[in-house]
Amino acid sequence: MRVLVLGGGISGLATAQLLAARGRDVTLLDDGAIPGGLIASVRRDGFLCEHGPQAVLDGAEETRALVAAAGLTERAVRATAASRRRFVYVDGALRPFPSSPPGLFKTNLFGAGAKLRLFWEPFVRRRADAPDGDDESVEAFVARRFGPEAARRAAGPALIGVFAGDASALSIRAALPRVYDMERAHGSVIRALFRGRRGGGGMGKPFSFPEGLAELPTALAAQLGARRVAGRAVAIERIAGGTGWRVDRDGSAPLEADRLVLATPAVVTADLLAPHAPAAAEAMRAIPHAPVAVVCLGFKDAGDRLGMDLDAYGFVAARGEGVKILGCQYDSSVFPGRAPAGSALLRVLMGGVFDPSLLDADDGAIAGHAIADLRRAAGLAREPDLVDVWRVRPGIPQYTLGHGRRVAAVDQAIASLPGLTVIGHALRGVGITECIRTATRIASET
Repeated sequence: MRVLVLGGGISGLATAQLLAARGRDVTLLDDGAIPGGLIASVRRDGFLCEHGPQAVLDGAEETRALVAAAGLTERAVRATAASRRRFVYVDGALRPFPSSPPGLFKTNLFGAGAKLRLFWEPFVRRRADAPDGDDESVEAFVARRFGPEAARRAAGPALIGVFAGDASALSIRAALPRVYDMERAHGSVIRALFRGRRGGGGMGKPFSFPEGLAELPTALAAQLGARRVAGRAVAIERIAGGTGWRVDRDGSAPLEADRLVLATPAVVTADLLAPHAPAAAEAMRAIPHAPVAVVCLGFKDAGDRLGMDLDAYGFVAARGEGVKILGCQYDSSVFPGRAPAGSALLRVLMGGVFDPSLLDADDGAIAGHAIADLRRAAGLAREPDLVDVWRVRPGIPQYTLGHGRRVAAVDQAIASLPGLTVIGHALRGVGITECIRTATRIASET
């Protein structure tokens, strides 16, 4: 069986590699000069800057298996103990974000009344099964179960750290399906978390590689070798009289295959699908995205002159605090080797759905906002020696209310197109773990 995969991000690379491992005749068409899509690791002046995702979690069997297949198990670098400390900037101060159910009652992130409200969560009745198509926002879900203060000071900032998005607009069912299922299966999120801890469950711990997360797509591309072909798909069409597909390329001869997997960005997928499944194309175009600016700040010979407590993963900033930054990751504290000895590397995230026009500013203005906000929120006391600004457009897909209906519309529309599969982080999970899980499923079914 000939399989053609379009898209060189982690979804496409993982799918192609897993298919090749199963003996399929697979070709990956990648329009990027460097494999990995949004995953990009760049070393500058001894600092390792991640322009995309910083780490991946090791809890999923599919992730561990792919890393092993890529030959990278022994190169995995685990996050330091400091990464367990995380903060929220709210009410003008950095406050500990609880890392476990008991931590919910110890943190000063919540007032006394809000903590008492947390105790009541196991007794909150589960939401009745809603009519088909009805949805609930993350903010509404958390406010219903834990109270409005928990929604504003914990859930909202946490969603900013993942989606750069607004908890009042994101769907609990689509954005946090594990949490949604906790209520349905156990009647209580806290009860489910305690049971999960006793059972050894969980999402796992962060890890990366000595030269950054880009080692994973680089290794997958190397294994594919000549099966990874450079080029851009401009159109797809059914092969007359069969179930196969032909892909027209920009400036090169068409490619043909029995199966076609679209692992391209949402807008590209929509353009390719439009002549064959207009409803699917419309649904893909309806998925909003949040553009993000990534600002890496390197400080040589930092010592104790930085003015910040770097013994942590970093912090996210609640909205309404008068800062533009969405959050800051202390990269050199999380993974060794991210900065020269005695130096520090910070990674600031900006923009998102709250300030998308910020990305139109020049590098100096964006970096200036980042530095000023770090002074205000975390006590930064000196200028950086390295500034690296990267813009991610269109950015992170937003699983807003009704996202499930959009995904269903895509599935229903392409069901009448044999041999065609659509995947990617715009549909069923923005994280690397979810992309790998989907790739594993597709490879096992093909």
